[in-house]
Amino acid sequence: QIEDDAALIHSYSGEPIRTLSMSLSSVLVGIVLSFIYMWPFALVFIALLPFMGFGAHMEMQMYMGEDEGAGEAKPGEDGAGALVVETLLSIRTVASLTIEKMRSQEYAQALLAEDPKSIMTNMKKGFATGIGFLFQLWGMGLMFWWGGFVMSRWPDSFTYRGFLISMFSALFSLSGLSVAFMGATDRAKAKIAADRIFRLIDRESPINALSKEGKKGV
Repeated sequence: QIEDDAALIHSYSGEPIRTLSMSLSSVLVGIVLSFIYMWPFALVFIALLPFMGFGAHMEMQMYMGEDEGAGEAKPGEDGAGALVVETLLSIRTVASLTIEKMRSQEYAQALLAEDPKSIMTNMKKGFATGIGFLFQLWGMGLMFWWGGFVMSRWPDSFTYRGFLISMFSALFSLSGLSVAFMGATDRAKAKIAADRIFRLIDRESPINALSKEGKKGV
């Protein structure tokens, strides 16, 4: 545990610089290329950047997974997973005593105790993911329409090749931004790890070899 906590603190201490450099370089390079090849499209992309960033973050979160909160309790002997393992390992005893329904009820109670608001939590996550995809798809549709309008309105100034380079440079910069934030260390986990380490350092040992208290001359 101490090794994991130290690695987590070390990762979090230097991570803001890495995340900031990756995010700024990714976004700046994409926006500069977008401005060079089609500046009207770049202006619309900057207006859509917060919404597209949220959508890309939710997409990466769905594909790459997300760690649960740091404050959640770890499953112990009474957890739902432990009940399943115990029941399967002792399935002959469970069948001979005909306590299948009782074990099923205990499993349901353990699931409810671990996450009493699972329906609301899943609804919020599903709603956030759906809104992210809505922003992303409608934003891409708007960008395609705006690019076509710009090319039809000023055919001598902008080309289809310039539109593709401008759009994909902006979209790839957005993907780099979302990946940079997905690799970020959870601040709550790093704070809990630091509290554990400092609590261990500041703890007074019950055995003090330098103390003059206790029995003497034994």
